[in-house]
This record gives sequence, C-alpha cells and structure tokens, in this order.
Amino acid sequence: MKVSSLGRPVGAAVVAGLGVALVVVWIAEVGGGPWRAPTAIAPLGLAALLLVAAAWLLRSDLDGRIALQVPLTTLAGMLVFGSFGVFVVTGLLQPVPSNRPTQVVLHFVSVGGAVGVLVGLFAARQATTIRALRRSRDEYHDLFDGVGDTVLVHDTHGVVIAANGTALDRLGYDADTLTGRPIDAVEGDRVAADADAEEDADGADADDADRTPPDRIVYETVHTTADGETMPVEVSATLVQYGGSPAVLSVARDIGRRRASERELARKRDQLRALNRVLRHDIRNDMQIVLGLGRLLDEHVDEEGQEYLRTILDTGEHVVELTRSSRDLARTVAGEAELPLEAVSLPETLQAELDRRREAFGHATISLRGEVPDVDVRANDLLASVFRNLLNNAVQHSDRDEPAVEISADITRGDHTAVVRIADNGPGIAPSRQETVFGKGEKGLESEGTGLGLYLVQSLIEHYGGAVWIEDNEPRGTVVVVELPITEE
Repeated sequence: MKVSSLGRPVGAAVVAGLGVALVVVWIAEVGGGPWRAPTAIAPLGLAALLLVAAAWLLRSDLDGRIALQVPLTTLAGMLVFGSFGVFVVTGLLQPVPSNRPTQVVLHFVSVGGAVGVLVGLFAARQATTIRALRRSRDEYHDLFDGVGDTVLVHDTHGVVIAANGTALDRLGYDADTLTGRPIDAVEGDRVAADADAEEDADGADADDADRTPPDRIVYETVHTTADGETMPVEVSATLVQYGGSPAVLSVARDIGRRRASERELARKRDQLRALNRVLRHDIRNDMQIVLGLGRLLDEHVDEEGQEYLRTILDTGEHVVELTRSSRDLARTVAGEAELPLEAVSLPETLQAELDRRREAFGHATISLRGEVPDVDVRANDLLASVFRNLLNNAVQHSDRDEPAVEISADITRGDHTAVVRIADNGPGIAPSRQETVFGKGEKGLESEGTGLGLYLVQSLIEHYGGAVWIEDNEPRGTVVVVELPITEE
C-alpha cells in the first residue's frame, strides 16, 4: 500500500535527482571552459529531459509500482552507456587532456539516460494500459458471471461459445462441457411471447424473404439440465459481436414461479366466476321471491306490523344490492369482462340511479341540489354501481326514521374534473375510520366497517383515475366526495 501511494513522488524525486546530479558534474567538469560548445552543452539537454520527465511522472496517474520502473530504467541506461564510455576512453582513444575523458563519459551517460528515461516512460504507460485492460476484462467477467439470469452466447451455427456462472449452476454443467454443445441440447422449442415475437422467431414472412432479421426477439421455451430436468424460461435473444464475429446473446429468466402464480390466479378466477353465478342466479332469484311476497303482505299487516315489514323489505333490498355489487366486483377482479374506459354521461347516469333509489327507498328523501353539469366522464357501465352503492349506504346506515340524502355536482380544477357530493344526515363516521372505511387499509375487505359495496366503489374510482374520500356533514352526517376525470372532446 505504501509503495502504491509513494511510488510516483519517489520515482519523480529520483529522476529529478539524477538530472540535478548531471548538472552538478557538468559544472564541475566544464568549469570556466566554453560551455556553449555543442560538445559541452549536450548533458544539459538530458538534465532538462529528466526534470521534465520527473514533473510528468509526478502529475501522472501511474500506479506507484509501475512509476518506480522509470528511475530504474534511467539509472540502468546511464550505467550501461557510461560503462561503455569508460571503455571507449581507456581502450580506444589516444591520450587526451585530463578533462576530456570525463566529458566523453558524461556524454555517454547522457545518451544512456535519455534512452533509459524514454524507454521507462513508454514501458510504464504500456503497463498502465495493459493493467487497465485487464481490470476491464475482470470487471466484464464479474458482471457477466454476476447476472442472476442464465446467460448463453452461441454462434450463428448454434454452438455455445460462452456461459455465465448462473447458467452453469442452473443447468448443471461445467464450463468445458457446456461450451461447444449445440444450443438445441439445452434449449427446447420456442413459444413466442406475443404475435410480433412469433413472427420474429420465424425469421421472415414467406412473402418477404429479404426482410432483415430483428436484432432482438423475446420468446418462451424450456431449458434442459444435464440431469434431464426441464424448467420454463423466458428468453431475450440479441444479435451481438463476440470475438469479432456475429453471435447470439440469450438471457433466460426462470418463469417457473410466474407460471405457478398464473395457474393459481386462474384457479381463483374460476372460483370467483362460480361465486358470481351462484350469487346472480340463486341468492338473487330467491330474494326477489321474498321481496315479492313481502310486498303482497302490505295490505295484510296492521300498523304495528308495518315497521317490521319495512325492515324485512329494506333488508331484502340490501341483500339484492349485495349480489349486484358482488357481480360487479367479480367482473373487476376476476376479469370476467374487459373494463375499457369510455365517455359516460354524468347527468344521465346519476339521474337514472337517483330515480331507482327513490323507488327502492320510499321512506327516504333523496334530493338533487342544483343541476348536474352536462359533461362526460372517463368511466364505464359500472359507474352506475358506484352511485348505487353510495346511495344505498347513505340510506341503509342512517339512524333516522326518514333518512335524507342530498346529491350535488360541480366542475373544478379548470374544467378537467367533475365532483359529485352525496351528503346524508346519519350518525356520521369518526375521523379515525374515514380512511379505512373503503377498505384502503392493510386488511382490505376485512377492515372494520368496510362493506363490499364501498370496497367496489374505491376499486372502480381508482380504475377510472379519480378519487373518493369522506368529509363531515354539518350539522351531522357524512359527505362522500367522488372526483371523476372529464373526457376531452
């Protein structure tokens, strides 16, 4: 760690020290002689080169160990060339003045130092580049092996040429065994994830044989392990360049859990559909008989019995409304019918349901304050169920002998939203329960005070992109506020 952090400053200091030493020797040897002569000034060029190299080395991003190679090659170059200079002076040259042999050796040292520092800098830069490439390669392998999905690469002939660690673990192969095997030995027949992918998986249409194949396709298939077991997977296959040649990169995700969830969802959907049929055909039909017979008793009971008869009829109507809410909720949750959003007339829907509730609850006063804005809201045919359940709830949960319900509607937020307010004079809802009464809490339908109808209201309003909440009424009672987006013309 110390070498890595101190390598650059130490290397730069050594290279600079060699340059300063060279200047000191040069001054001592040249003395008062003609220092501007070409043969005398050459060592100064090396000294300047060494100082520049030291400055560059200090500011570079070289690793400390690599940076130390520069002063070593510089010193080695000086020693080798200097030794050769001594050999030339002592063995080849004629006797010369006393200071000339030293200058000759100094020039050889200068040349060796120049060669050494340049070679050292080049080697250091190359080593740094190679080290960066190795680091990138290692990071690539770590990323490749770290992917949680099965990753296989096969060439255009269908031969596996690479696989990540997840693929080896899930398929039960080692790298040498899996590499070189045909992809068909691992991957089964393709099942297109959608119509477009199915067309892509077949390559090109018969009528358009020259069409360029897609760069990426998604399909479902099975992977076969080394033990012969199979697992369902979703594969995303992409055309890539691998090793300079075209290849196919396939990333396979295990969808076994998703398939199990889909089967469980289908089972629950079938159960909801069966429940829907039972509620619609059995309970509702039986309650219609009870209500019909109850109305026939109106002329045969005395004044005291009228109150009990009205309770029976109101309870029967509530049961019938529960079957309707259950049917609508089953359509929403089980997907028995598509629920596309469309433009629905707010005044027509609200007025029609208001008239029906007045007929069903003759003892209650259900009034409309003002005019309903003539707008269409984004909803569907179940919007009537929203108003029906809210009006039923306002009447059936009232503690008054003659419940009073008032409906009003307006447009807010720059004519983009319609707001319907349904106010009653009942006992009201405590503030602590106003958030959970629609089943918005963690317990859903099991939350305290939540009715099936109110849960349906909340589900549908959110599906429409609107909002529903509760406010206190004055002097008593509850106001349910429904906010619906207005469709653009």
